[in-house]
Amino acid sequence: MMILLFILSLWSASVQAQEFSVAGFRLLPNDVSAFITPVRDLNDEPCALVKVEAPSDFAFSTPLGIVSRKDKVGEIWLYLPKGSKLLTIKHPEWGVLRDYRFSKPLESRMTYELKLKLPKPTPIIQEKHNTIVEVKTVIDTIAIPQVRKKMPLALYTLATLSLHEDGPSYGLFFALMRRHGFFIHASSNLKSIGSTEGTCNKEGFTPGSSIKPYYTGNTRHQNYTFTAGAIHHITHGFCLFEGVGYGKAATAWQQTESSGGGYLLNEDLTHKGFAAQLGVLASFNRVSIAASAITIAGKQWQGSIGIGIKIGKQKK
Repeated sequence: MMILLFILSLWSASVQAQEFSVAGFRLLPNDVSAFITPVRDLNDEPCALVKVEAPSDFAFSTPLGIVSRKDKVGEIWLYLPKGSKLLTIKHPEWGVLRDYRFSKPLESRMTYELKLKLPKPTPIIQEKHNTIVEVKTVIDTIAIPQVRKKMPLALYTLATLSLHEDGPSYGLFFALMRRHGFFIHASSNLKSIGSTEGTCNKEGFTPGSSIKPYYTGNTRHQNYTFTAGAIHHITHGFCLFEGVGYGKAATAWQQTESSGGGYLLNEDLTHKGFAAQLGVLASFNRVSIAASAITIAGKQWQGSIGIGIKIGKQKK
């Protein structure tokens, strides 16, 4: 009888002290955790990552040391130096598995999986009670709005050249803006038609007369525009601007002395009134360039280009 009790006690102790073991070890070729967020050792070498499927009460050691340990849900991440071959696994109840040898030395930036076979827990007999427990799970979601950065104030100053049928016009372009702002643009060919003696049409006839005066062939042209409007930052230093204003394009023909001399304003070649402008502006560090189209009353069209400087803080 005493011998039987002794055998039963030994069997019970062996059940309580049953050991754990390694169920499997393999490379995870599609896991890029160690590559995307590398941890470096004392030699500044990227570590290998071993993901151990085990509870957090396990402890580990290697001959080369453990660079970092991170406890995740259901597993433990061990960052080990490149070339590690052995791993010692410890547990406060189940003992020590000393110097487990990997199938091959660990490689830098690679991720591995180590599965442990754990002892089965001793079943616990619990009494049943007719108790209803209500558990509420509260999920708190915090939405962090994206903050749009405030753009620095910038001043653009450009010299412009406008090309049209009456010759080039020269102008100045100014813009003041952050993400949005305003601009003004004044352009002129710096000429005047002076005083005129009357008017004529594009054929040269004066109003109410069927006799065409004689002309010397000399002409005068006057052209100017003034526009103002809004300018908007689109992306990476590129801006779009649009504006309206006033403009005038006038042409006068000179008569011969036999026809009375002086200049006649050609009404068919003269346009004035509403002016509009649409264009783009681009900045490269401090240098700015612009290109736009201008119209006077929708009858005369001009192509304008400009170059100048940008004054203000650079956007980081």
